[in-house]
Amino acid sequence: MKLERFALIAEIIGGLAVLIGLVFVGLELRQNTLAQRVTATQTLVADYENAVDRLANDQRSACIYVRGSNGLENLTGIERYQFFVMWFHLLRAAEQLHYYSLEGMVEPRIWRGFQRQLDEVVRYPGVRQYWELRRDWYSDEFQGFVDEIVERVPAAESVPLSDESCGALE
Repeated sequence: MKLERFALIAEIIGGLAVLIGLVFVGLELRQNTLAQRVTATQTLVADYENAVDRLANDQRSACIYVRGSNGLENLTGIERYQFFVMWFHLLRAAEQLHYYSLEGMVEPRIWRGFQRQLDEVVRYPGVRQYWELRRDWYSDEFQGFVDEIVERVPAAESVPLSDESCGALE
């Protein structure tokens, strides 16, 4: 009888040890997932910031952005190409943020703010023109996401950032 009792106690202790081990593994996985989410968010936001940085630090690029956002007809051929490259980079970074947000790898607070920013810029006439011409360059999921913005958010007549110094660029 003592042996059976000892075996029962050993079995209970073994079960508790397994349970404690599983709780520890679960906590470790949770911490690892959080660390990956933070790292992914930081990396993706940095990629987007790099795409935007040129606009803030280069007057010619900023002017092409503003004029092009007001409509593709405001751009020369090479400016139109530059505008398309700008938006390709901006929306590719946005597509990555969107994908990782769907996978739960982007902090929801960061994603909500970023989504509001996309709602704003997709209102601009030139951005909508770009989207109509190049939407097929992006994933089906991202196309649906941007198309939903286009349907939900009314188009703007112009970008409120117009600047007289952007006239005709040389």
